[in-house]
Amino acid sequence: MNIIEELDKRRRRLSPKTRLTSENGMVLAQDSNAFRRILAIGDIHGSYSRLMRLFDRIDFCPQEDLLIFLGDIVDRGSESAECLRFLMDLQEESPAVAVLTGNHEAMLMDYFEKNSIREPMNTNHGWITSGGAPTYESLRALYDVDAHLYRDVLGFLLSLDHIAAIGEEFLFTHAGFYPGASYEKQYDSMLWLREEFLRDYTGDKTVVVGHTPVQCFDRRRRAPLVFSNGVIDCDTGSFLPDGAITCVDVKARTFWQSEGEKEERPLPPPIPIALA
Repeated sequence: MNIIEELDKRRRRLSPKTRLTSENGMVLAQDSNAFRRILAIGDIHGSYSRLMRLFDRIDFCPQEDLLIFLGDIVDRGSESAECLRFLMDLQEESPAVAVLTGNHEAMLMDYFEKNSIREPMNTNHGWITSGGAPTYESLRALYDVDAHLYRDVLGFLLSLDHIAAIGEEFLFTHAGFYPGASYEKQYDSMLWLREEFLRDYTGDKTVVVGHTPVQCFDRRRRAPLVFSNGVIDCDTGSFLPDGAITCVDVKARTFWQSEGEKEERPLPPPIPIALA
């Protein structure tokens, strides 16, 4: 059974009374109409100030909306601990918040499986050289103030999900997936895929991802990219000086950003990946 078939099977057998649930790393909702808005926030990369600006603009209502974070909460920016604490508290307060893991969270957890926060930074580890140094310093500062809260944050990271299937129409994951492979065989793929998924996906569902900054296609881009095969790329370079964190309302096909205009704007029209 491939990943889409498994997600659909698990989602369809949910009780009609179940609005949203998580099992084995899959976030599932039987009916997208259970939510007024379905909001997806792309890569944050340790920018708490930008995240707060964006959050104020989207006017999230936990009683009516579903909010999905697409991973890469940490690294590159200096406020990763603050971002993690905010998401942890937000998810605890609202059952309509889902947080997915990204490749940077995976690298962070690999680091702390082999190294301790009480030790000097291991600069030979790939996480540190991939933007993890500011996150290490942010977590070290948290540990020095409140070691119990630091452990809670690591526990939160271990609890993150991999993919969300919301109704018949929408899938959310950090980077992509291989449609023909089973879920269990592609945990890493969901964290690391780039053009191969963006180019080759041919399914019927809208798939919302982060991971690949839209600036990789054109340095002048700032808005999300909507591809003609149904993939929406929400990573708008949050760590770049002229980048932003983006939130997309997938039902209304609109978006907000942490920088620039405060108002909700329509998504750009779909284009083939060759024209991106």
